Amino acid sequence: MIKNSASPIVCAISASDSSAHAGHQCDLRVIQDLGGHGVGAITALTAQNSQGVDGVAITPVDSLKAQLYSLTQDLRISAIKTGLLLNLEQCELVLEAQKATEVPLVVDPVLSATTGRDFGARVQDYRRLTEVASLLTPNLPEAEQLLETPIKSVADIENAARKLRTMGAKAVLLKGGHGDVNPEYVYDYYCDQQGGFWLRHHKQNNPNRRGTGCSLAAAVASFVAHGKSLRDAVILACAYVQQGIEQGFSVGKGPGLLGNGGWPKHFHHFPDIATSLDGFDSPAFSGCDTGQLGLYPIVDSIEWLEKLLPLGVKTLQLRIKDRADKELDTLVRAAVALGKQHKARLFINDHWQLAIKHGAYGVHLGQEDMDVAPLQAIRLSGLRLGLSSHSEYEWARAASFKPSYLAIGSVFATSTKSVQTIGLENLKYWSGILGDHFPLVAIGGITRGNIADVMACAVGSAAVISAITAAQCYTESTQELQTIVAQASNQ
Repeated sequence: MIKNSASPIVCAISASDSSAHAGHQCDLRVIQDLGGHGVGAITALTAQNSQGVDGVAITPVDSLKAQLYSLTQDLRISAIKTGLLLNLEQCELVLEAQKATEVPLVVDPVLSATTGRDFGARVQDYRRLTEVASLLTPNLPEAEQLLETPIKSVADIENAARKLRTMGAKAVLLKGGHGDVNPEYVYDYYCDQQGGFWLRHHKQNNPNRRGTGCSLAAAVASFVAHGKSLRDAVILACAYVQQGIEQGFSVGKGPGLLGNGGWPKHFHHFPDIATSLDGFDSPAFSGCDTGQLGLYPIVDSIEWLEKLLPLGVKTLQLRIKDRADKELDTLVRAAVALGKQHKARLFINDHWQLAIKHGAYGVHLGQEDMDVAPLQAIRLSGLRLGLSSHSEYEWARAASFKPSYLAIGSVFATSTKSVQTIGLENLKYWSGILGDHFPLVAIGGITRGNIADVMACAVGSAAVISAITAAQCYTESTQELQTIVAQASNQ
């Protein structure tokens, strides 16, 4: 999927699993599956199979030190992932490796096997790693041991994640697979310096799920190595694990392991996101009358609406900034009337109060608006809702609100504001995941010269600004862009 031209190197510091259900073999399998080059150091040799662990031989300190030195003095490592560490000396060597490479460190605090075997790893040694961990991924029993306190309630989970962060970890993903909050879903909780949120996954009945913790941490490290932010990497890794459980298979007499299917491809594998457990299952917003919104000009005046609506443009957005309240009220009222006159889908940017007041077709909001705008009031008013998104975390969060459409960008650099660009590869990848579930609008830096490439990514709409408003002849440019978009939609 979305990879660097050269495979990034991800280092797994973990124990060998002789049956390859979990451990080092699982780590390397995941890293390679996600387009990375997996290297590593082995902390122990375990004798185990699908039924249990029969023995553990700890790697001598000098041997582990030599392994890590060989890697760090020669290779350009992009991320480190740890699994089973069995003593303080091993934890100290991980700290030295992270200091030598200065790369993100994902710590999976393995304290026992899925089969129940206690490996003898010491909780106090793992606490040493939290001081430099980019992400800590304990399950509930592991978090209880790290904090030496029981975790029984939703509030306990949120408090535990915050307490683990105070120990030094930049972020914590507290895995809820051992919890019983809901018989239908698994709930994880993520916390970083920006705040916290819940991730919800459907429970799957496939018993072949050995190595889920190893796979999750290795996947996060892999996605970070590919340049994803930590939040995006966590969302992708959760989807990867859900995909793997669905594809799980058995190789022995006991429960088997996760399948490896590459970068996650299906929307149902991605988690729902909410800031609280009662924030899930919101009703859907009213839908648009089509899944392909077509050419989508964004304009800043009534005059532009009066120019474009007679040309047959059916989807538009009015984006007006820095006007007095009375003037805004007048402008939105006039814009809504024009939209209705031409039977157009006119979205009002940001000003949801006025959109409700004057009965607009819809309103468009950014990520920062989701926490402050009264989405229920907007929904009950019958307005359609468009939401902006710029990354996997942002579109997964936006999708949880079930909006009328999702805007994805910025595809290219734009002269209107400073933005992070996603490029055509991400646009195509995300369209493949989201396109069957939401109308999609590509936005950001789209011009006459690149709009055909944008539409080839299977989005049903392209938002434009200067391609029309800065054109020598707006009529000719609008008609040409409409033709390109229509041709792509009919293919």
